[in-house]
Amino acid sequence: MKLSQKFLEQQQSALQDEKKRITAEIKKLKKYPDYGETSDDNAQELTEFENNQPLEDQLEQILKKVNLSLLAIENGTYGVCSKCQGMIETGRLEIIPYADLCVTCQQKNK
Repeated sequence: MKLSQKFLEQQQSALQDEKKRITAEIKKLKKYPDYGETSDDNAQELTEFENNQPLEDQLEQILKKVNLSLLAIENGTYGVCSKCQGMIETGRLEIIPYADLCVTCQQKNK
């Protein structure tokens, strides 16, 4: 089943919006917090920075998938499962526009 041009355009727009949102969030997380000069303030700054690192890493991974999905739209391979090469369900793509696995492969991947 081939995805319609209208669907691809909607997904491309959703992916571009997601890319902007994630990029802005990563930029906020990369900014080192500044609560003051005392040792307690410095400890709080370091703790917040360290706590943000896993979230930043997760957002970086999603951003990579978003970029790959945008490239796949350009290449005509968007919506193809990276594991079984079958089509990813359109409902899944509407919810997770950067999905690279179909539901079956995603469940097997857990």
